[in-house]
Amino acid sequence: MRGAKILKLLTSKFLVVCLLLLAELLFVPAVIFLLVVYVNNGWVDFALLLLVIVLDVVLVVFIINSEVNAEYKIAWIVPVLFLPLMGAVCYLLLRKRKIPRRKLRELALRFPGAERLYAQDPAALGKLAAKGDFALQCAELIRKRSFLPATDCCACEYFPSGERYAARMFEVLKQAKKFIFLETFIIARGQFWDSLLAILKERAAAGVDVRVIYDDIGSMTRVPTNYANILEKQGIRCMCFNKFRPVVDVGQNNRTHRKITVIDGETAFTGGLNFADEYLNITHPYGHWKDCGVMVKGRAVQSFTAMFLQMWALRKENEDLSRYVSQSPEGEISCIPFSDTPLGNGTNICEELYLKIIYNAKKYVYITTPYLILDGEMKRALIAAADAGVDVRIIVPNIPDKRFVFSVTKAFYSQLIRENGKIGIYRYTPGFIHAKGIVSDGECCIIGSTNMDFRSWYLHFESNAIFFDKGVSAAVYEDFLETCKKSERVTKEQIKIGPHRTIWRAILRIFAPLM
Repeated sequence: MRGAKILKLLTSKFLVVCLLLLAELLFVPAVIFLLVVYVNNGWVDFALLLLVIVLDVVLVVFIINSEVNAEYKIAWIVPVLFLPLMGAVCYLLLRKRKIPRRKLRELALRFPGAERLYAQDPAALGKLAAKGDFALQCAELIRKRSFLPATDCCACEYFPSGERYAARMFEVLKQAKKFIFLETFIIARGQFWDSLLAILKERAAAGVDVRVIYDDIGSMTRVPTNYANILEKQGIRCMCFNKFRPVVDVGQNNRTHRKITVIDGETAFTGGLNFADEYLNITHPYGHWKDCGVMVKGRAVQSFTAMFLQMWALRKENEDLSRYVSQSPEGEISCIPFSDTPLGNGTNICEELYLKIIYNAKKYVYITTPYLILDGEMKRALIAAADAGVDVRIIVPNIPDKRFVFSVTKAFYSQLIRENGKIGIYRYTPGFIHAKGIVSDGECCIIGSTNMDFRSWYLHFESNAIFFDKGVSAAVYEDFLETCKKSERVTKEQIKIGPHRTIWRAILRIFAPLM
């Protein structure tokens, strides 16, 4: 089995593209090296050395004055200074740019007809105002950054496991009459996807408009390279997002990590669930897989529809969006779905909402995340909340899916525990926790696809929903406490401190923004 996987990797598009990317990165250093070796002229050597020094100094000054956070600056300054030529080439090719590829640039704009989907309902805003200034501030932040309005839902169901999430989703999908929109990071052939695909094909044959968006890198090696074409031939309209190509381009990092399912404009699902067997514990590569998600019904669904259609607009089909305007009834649950993109003004909606919730907390802040890679502001917020007497707890995996990233997670939570022993870090003993969310004081919570790491904060497209509702918050709170019972708290005594570990973890924290 292992041999077959290795052979598949060696003959895959992924390996070929990676080798071509490596060749691109090495081209300039190789040319300069050959000039030094074969020209054998002191003045040429001196001129090249001077050029490299000037380039490094200019780049360091540019990085220091760039509009990015301090951690990202340090992560680039170190390789530029210590790997003078290679570091400079990597930075010039891979640095974070405001506008990457042309197609991604189009996603930064409101697509034609979007105002019909982004309309603010006064009643929903009034209901939110009754929740207080904090809720209104969060709504205004989301509206300004993503155009998505304050809204509500008439029903909401929280799922504390991927199994319950998928079972409920299957039930609703089988009843679809008008359209089904699915967006995911990973599609992997197996029992889960095969069962889901059978439903999609059956609904498509019945005249339902079925559309699927999946990420190319997320699904690479899991489905054929031409899988979008395969699904199209089966009656399912499909788009493979941001195809991986042999060009050194920062746009390669911008993946759709969103998990969105919309049925008939009446029901929507979001959370951490990708379409692969491990998410339902059909297979157990990392022990027991703990995930979560949420289903909403009502007017909030239109925001998820808008998120999907904005991505789908890359196909330039110029369709009439008025048919997707929701006619759902008013609900009592204040809920604001929102989408993060890496194409804004250098800010991240979900991270900013996490910070607002943490600073606003009075009793507790509970967080679940598969990866814990923090910038300075988030670390300060967590420590400040704990110092103020807030019960701060974070659950991370015990069995990692990516060992190197898990080492970075350990480096960050070890630092948190050493600096403030009141912060509770729990490792999910049965296996891997993929659930992503935050709940505070029984008043508000966020459920969605965003991890607590730089990749989710700054590089990926993400989908989430913030709820200002005691019932939904209570469900997330109870799930967190149940998960805590199955987890082990990490103590200061368990954190091994030695010279080599200290140095290694310091290095990991420096380069964390680039991972």
